[in-house]
Amino acid sequence: MKTIILVTGSTAIDQTGIYDGSFEEYEASYAIQAFNVSFQLADMRTSFGGCAPNIAHGLTQLGVEAIPLSSAGRNFADQYKQHLVNLGVNIDFITIDDEVANCASCLMINDDQGNQVIGFYPGPDNPKRHSPETLPFIDNIALAILGPEEPGLTLRQGRILFEHNVPLMVDPGQVISAFSRDQVRELLTLAQYLVVNDHEFEVLKTNGELTDEEVFGQVPEVVLTHGDKGVGIFTREGICHVNAVPDVTIVEVTGCGDAFRAGYAYGILNNLNVEERAQIGCIMAARNLENPETQRYKIDAEELKTLRAAIYS
Repeated sequence: MKTIILVTGSTAIDQTGIYDGSFEEYEASYAIQAFNVSFQLADMRTSFGGCAPNIAHGLTQLGVEAIPLSSAGRNFADQYKQHLVNLGVNIDFITIDDEVANCASCLMINDDQGNQVIGFYPGPDNPKRHSPETLPFIDNIALAILGPEEPGLTLRQGRILFEHNVPLMVDPGQVISAFSRDQVRELLTLAQYLVVNDHEFEVLKTNGELTDEEVFGQVPEVVLTHGDKGVGIFTREGICHVNAVPDVTIVEVTGCGDAFRAGYAYGILNNLNVEERAQIGCIMAARNLENPETQRYKIDAEELKTLRAAIYS
């Protein structure tokens, strides 16, 4: 039985600023020209992130062997490595590029309504990083999650995994705007699952010159996340909507998408239906929301099962 989930994507050391107000109120109060804005921040912090280790952390807590395939800058060794080891995340296939000082980084400003302004540095595209076909466990990969990375790298890894009959969950995230028309269309031909939020879906369609129906017709399972409005899943069998977990105290929005993807992937691995997968994803996202930073939340498979029965029964 194939049991490993491979997670590609960045390994990042993030910078997060907290704006004690809402972007909507700011925009109503001050004229914004050419998107020149200035926010007085109430707090600023550094945290460990990146889609690959974020998703791997969520899955590892649920008892899944989730392995990040990523590259990092020199600051990974002294700032990040031991943290992941302590979490039990496999770091054997995170390749350090000694010629690049810094890991990938998200520069984020969060308001008090759960909104974000994000700048993303993708980090090193290390030529020495492990290519999927060289992985000793490639025949035991049940699912690969293609996280946000440079389009050429994403497609190169996707093609290799597709050729090895590995089902792909495609998550282009904040990098989707860098994909050309042809790259978007090729990406969709590789995907068994596509997971994006509202904004990313619109950018994907614009860059790919595609309609909703063309995307849904190409990808067997499209998962659209709508924040506190829940999740829509579009399959050949129809449309399913799952509500977000109610009454969640927002502490940290960063990483909620990654926590959701970890939960959804766990559902796929355990042969749950699309509604159950999305419910688990929403619970994981809510747990992330309630905790500071992206890899500080705690949950296990037994608690997840109990929460799903209580929230969605």
